[in-house]
Amino acid sequence: MPENQAPGKRRFAVIDLEASSSKPRNRIIEIAAIILEDNGNAVSLIDSYSTLVNPEVEVPNDILELTGITLEELKTAPKFFEVAEDLELLTRDCVVVAHNVEFDINLLKEEYEKLGTEYLRKTKCTHSLAKEHYSELAAYDLKSLCELLDIELNFNHRAMDDAVACAELFQKTYIKSLDSSREEGPSLTKIHKIHPELDLNFLSKLTPTPGLVHFNKEGVTVFIERFENLSVDVPRYLLRFAERYETDIEEVQILSLKDSLMAMRTKEERIDKLQPHYNVEERKDSWGVFLNENPFSLRAFPLNKGKGDLLFISNNKDDSIHWINLQLSDVEKQEFAYIDQQDKRLISRLKKEREKQIRAKVKPFAQYPHDYFVVMGPGRDDDELSCHFFTGGKLTGHAFLSGQAVFTLDKAPASVKPIKETELLKHYFLREFQDWKTRTRKDHSIKVLKSNKKSSTSDQDTNGNTMSSSAPNRHKKKAKTNRNFKGKKPNNRRRNTPNKNQSKPTPQ
Repeated sequence: MPENQAPGKRRFAVIDLEASSSKPRNRIIEIAAIILEDNGNAVSLIDSYSTLVNPEVEVPNDILELTGITLEELKTAPKFFEVAEDLELLTRDCVVVAHNVEFDINLLKEEYEKLGTEYLRKTKCTHSLAKEHYSELAAYDLKSLCELLDIELNFNHRAMDDAVACAELFQKTYIKSLDSSREEGPSLTKIHKIHPELDLNFLSKLTPTPGLVHFNKEGVTVFIERFENLSVDVPRYLLRFAERYETDIEEVQILSLKDSLMAMRTKEERIDKLQPHYNVEERKDSWGVFLNENPFSLRAFPLNKGKGDLLFISNNKDDSIHWINLQLSDVEKQEFAYIDQQDKRLISRLKKEREKQIRAKVKPFAQYPHDYFVVMGPGRDDDELSCHFFTGGKLTGHAFLSGQAVFTLDKAPASVKPIKETELLKHYFLREFQDWKTRTRKDHSIKVLKSNKKSSTSDQDTNGNTMSSSAPNRHKKKAKTNRNFKGKKPNNRRRNTPNKNQSKPTPQ
């Protein structure tokens, strides 16, 4: 068993070979392998491999036409002895799966025998499995089965295309039959068809944690998105990506993070820095609901034109207006037509009451729950926490701290990394706080901190830096003199007037 294979897990190497078909000197011209791992609950792709092979024999034109492989490609391809070790290590302790597996396994055995070694593997045949599950069919070739089971077969008779289709067929027959409740995993053939240049190895790097993904084309990041569960959400998102943005993806870069708030913040920072095309275009068409102060109102504007506190974001104006009506549905409306229009004081009072009701309704969307607090979430390991600090009602910094350090924390420490809060970032944090109320998971907590506004001569700012402070100006009132005293005799008793360089004691 390989060192990275956990006990109880089974691995399958789904293999497809393209051959020269010039018997008796039949040689391999292309190899593709998909490594699947079954942990008892779900099947995941953990690796893939594909290479052309120089067969060192003449390849008939009909084979070249069938596969689309050229003689020039084969002449420059590695010979089998150059790839034999990689293939052996990749498939070690795996059950070899193929459509008509006897052909593939025997051809591999012959190639390894030429090198003076053996290639011994247990096997499973998807052709036989399909006959067991679909006994009424007239044909069991890979193309016919893919049409029946709605499996995308992008380019039949190329090794990787056939291997991907065979892998999905294997999941639908053998794996699914073991336990009908288990997940089949992502549709490998559909991802491969929609994004033909995308290396399927990215699936092996997906973890069931929050994270960030860069979607790249021609070496440039065209879109950035965050996900709550990378292993589940990313494959599904890729299937919709081409339909949504009418383009394919050639590469994905994955950043796995345990803290969903950190993933959200990192996404905004990277969008601001890289300006990915589809993120920028998406936000140009977005609308926002803003809380305006003068005159006081809730208004819908294009996201890049609105002013005030950002309360809600949508893809169109109608959704924004619907959100406004939804928030105000239970706010009592005053019928000004039935009151004396000359009574300006009454009208002003009614407007203020209505404004107060609206503020109370939308406060969770416009303001943080406290002025000084820290939000703690999962850190990089079990011994630390990811901490976002808020001071004066603003997001100001982030730090990774040990659980013991957070336990005794009363204000932001010196290790805090400053953060620039934007309107969008504030909106997304506030939305997360709202979502926590309906979530069952409890991976974040809030701790209220002390204000740094103290009367001592030195204190620390929100980043832990020492700063000087003095008593507020309201405590530095000058003592009144008697020069303008009228109507009474001046009181000549000595007063305990504070020294001009000394402030009054801070009220308790």
